[in-house]
Amino acid sequence: MLPSRILVSGAGIAGLTFAIELKRHGFEPVVIEREPGLRREGYMMDFFGTGWDVASRMGLAERLRAVRYPIETGEFIDAAGEAYAHFPVERLRAALDNKYVYLRRPDLERILAERAREVGVEIRYGQSLAALEDRGAAVLARFVRGGEETFALAVGADGMHSRVRDLVFGAQGHFARFLGLYVAAFHLPSRGFSIGRKLELYEEADRAVFLYPLSATQLDATLVFRHAEMTIPHDNRIGVLRDIYRDSGWIVQDVITAYTGDEPIYFDSVTQIVMPQWHKGRIALIGDACGCLTLLAGQGSHMAMAGGYVLAQELARQPNHKAAFAAYQKFLKPAVDKRQRDARRFVRIVVPTARSRPWLRRLFIRMFFSALALRYGLAFFGSRSVLAGYD
Repeated sequence: MLPSRILVSGAGIAGLTFAIELKRHGFEPVVIEREPGLRREGYMMDFFGTGWDVASRMGLAERLRAVRYPIETGEFIDAAGEAYAHFPVERLRAALDNKYVYLRRPDLERILAERAREVGVEIRYGQSLAALEDRGAAVLARFVRGGEETFALAVGADGMHSRVRDLVFGAQGHFARFLGLYVAAFHLPSRGFSIGRKLELYEEADRAVFLYPLSATQLDATLVFRHAEMTIPHDNRIGVLRDIYRDSGWIVQDVITAYTGDEPIYFDSVTQIVMPQWHKGRIALIGDACGCLTLLAGQGSHMAMAGGYVLAQELARQPNHKAAFAAYQKFLKPAVDKRQRDARRFVRIVVPTARSRPWLRRLFIRMFFSALALRYGLAFFGSRSVLAGYD
């Protein structure tokens, strides 16, 4: 077996999945995370396909099903607040053989963190890398808060803005592919907004809004909009959103105004990370650090879990880290490349433009969510696991 002590930078979905699986195979992962604890910000997502497959293999399916939001129906809303298309959530579940839930990214991270603690994974919150040096026989890590340690291997699971990638492979600009959109998400009080137990989707030229009921008293708002690249001010994110949506229809301006500031706002560009090589020496990348799909692909968390799972399996079965890294990339990279290509094609239609034909979009939406077409439509978004047949 390979030397057991492995540094994992990032306690998100990819990093925690990887660490849990490493522990199961007898390795000793040490996870560092720059945030002081579990993140609270993040958008709602549909969880199924590859992600569900990995979670099932890890024995987490029932914990996922225990996450319940009061969403019974999805509706597409026009500027007057009238629904022009709708679908029951049970239709989605049936199309995916009941292997489907709505959950927020923080929900999935919490479930993974709980399992990591149960199996004895060491997680150091509030810790980040100052330097990472591959010395041939080992990797030396120096930490921002001082101190240094030696590990057999190091894996960057630290997201689109990966510190490991910056230190070892090059600056983000070499690998980033901005797709012309931004996404923001936040919580707000539900009083005054009568969406009931429905997911409401509203779109207009260059902007879209998704409202999800979280409870009897709270909503989640996710906003996706087209914009040139910009610097996102951390202390005035809500101000940027108010400006961008200042003339928006339906109840969008009221929703943004109702944000109380009690919860953090998730705000980031829709940017892919495209890399020809996911490993170098004793250091490798997983998840968004090397193959960020963007939310347009609808499978970012799924492939992050797949990356962590596959790399852990290959480290356990291959004779050395070079063979393990190569096998991991050979198996998973073609699937990531395909999903990135799909997302780049999809970017033109996920948010309408001024040239879009509303009647045609509405016809397509009604057809996509029909009982006859839904199962086939979901195949585009990864209803079949990329790990099918992988042991």
